[in-house]
Amino acid sequence: MKCPKCGKETKKGIVKASYPNITNALTQVLWTPEEDIHKAIQKNNVELSLQADGYYCDECMMVFAEFKER
Repeated sequence: MKCPKCGKETKKGIVKASYPNITNALTQVLWTPEEDIHKAIQKNNVELSLQADGYYCDECMMVFAEFKER
């Protein structure tokens, strides 16, 4: 995959959500529309899988991921 920022080739890997500690069992990955980010109630969230294909760009030092809707 080409980096969306600079266009250089990226390295493929995975991105996954994990429990911060054993007592927290409510780990989620959500996508929220930009216009809802600052709203108190965000009803347009999309729940995503906890693991995705990830791509790392050495040039930008950023990771980009392709999450599937849960």
